[in-house]
Amino acid sequence: MENWLRLVKIFVVVSGIVLVLGTGTLIALLVSRSGFEDRREASLRDIVLPDGMTLRRADLGGEAILLELEDEAGLVHLLVVDTASGRRTAFFRLVPAP
Repeated sequence: MENWLRLVKIFVVVSGIVLVLGTGTLIALLVSRSGFEDRREASLRDIVLPDGMTLRRADLGGEAILLELEDEAGLVHLLVVDTASGRRTAFFRLVPAP
């Protein structure tokens, strides 16, 4: 009878250890796949607007920032900036159709 009780105690202890380690592993995997660590490493970048432009609106996408700018003549321009590097990837001028 004492041998069975000893086996039950060992089983309970080992099961508890496996449960704790499994839960810790699950939490670590969920945090690493959620991208939480990447958000903490965000850095501050300056975006220099072209001369004579004013910012009308901004929209943040997954990998780019879209800036709607207006020049002194009232024409609208779109500036696309890469969020990772802070570099301009595209610049468009919106003109009325002829």
